[in-house]
Amino acid sequence: MNINTMVSLAVNGISMGMIYALMAMGLILLIRAIGVMNFAQGDLLMFGAFITCWLTVDLKLPLWAMIPISMLCFAVVGIVFMFTAYWPLRNATYPAATVISTMGAAMALKEIATLVWGSLPRSMPSLMKNAKNGKAAVLKIGTISIQWQFILTIIVGAVFIFLVFVLFDKLYAGRMMQAAAQDKYAAELLGIPTILTTMATYVIVVALASTGGYMIAPIFMVSNTLGTLQLRAFAGVVIGGVGNIKGAILGSLIIGLVEAFSTIQFSQYKDAVVFLVMIAFLLVRPQGLFGEKIADKA
Repeated sequence: MNINTMVSLAVNGISMGMIYALMAMGLILLIRAIGVMNFAQGDLLMFGAFITCWLTVDLKLPLWAMIPISMLCFAVVGIVFMFTAYWPLRNATYPAATVISTMGAAMALKEIATLVWGSLPRSMPSLMKNAKNGKAAVLKIGTISIQWQFILTIIVGAVFIFLVFVLFDKLYAGRMMQAAAQDKYAAELLGIPTILTTMATYVIVVALASTGGYMIAPIFMVSNTLGTLQLRAFAGVVIGGVGNIKGAILGSLIIGLVEAFSTIQFSQYKDAVVFLVMIAFLLVRPQGLFGEKIADKA
């Protein structure tokens, strides 16, 4: 394997790892803030891909108009998702009720996407195009060629990850959300409206997943099968340590790189390779890279 191939696969793997990291961060935020595992995260990514494809290809909106409108759409989807899949069941006596509801929501999102945009896969032009021929722009460094789409995906993913860390580590709004998550009753006594913090959490979660859908749309065909990418995000969460955002990001990047380099010898079995790596991590370090060590039972 020559250096050109190695660099190309590494960039490809890191860019896909960023997509998985955006989904994984959303999963961790819901677990930490609400205690809910969301099995519709991949389908929210799919829905985001369809929304941005519709705004860009069908409505032909310029980028400066498409971005704020798409973010508004993501916020609406997040609020609707919260009030249908979580809020009515938040006090259910059956603990798994909210988890099961997200499974139903995943199927509903697929059906809605099929109803609105049809069942046929749709193509999305590259976000970084060559001005002369309209094809995907390529960065050339010596003999190495890298698509700018992959580089842009890495940059956008890094920016969103940074913004989430700033929100929860530096801003008062993030501290309120964490306080409400730790003790909802105490938060209400202090005047922190938990319904608003929950809404904010869902909006952020959907924005992360949907942005991933926007970035991945030009790489894959936009279809309701994009939801299957959620399995890679789950693998990243397991490798990093459930409940740890930094671990989820690192685990997702590992999954992206493993997936990219496994195409050399195991292109038809890369899914199996990815999950064999996840199982290997579980055998060696069950708590994940950043998880707390599981105490031995007496």
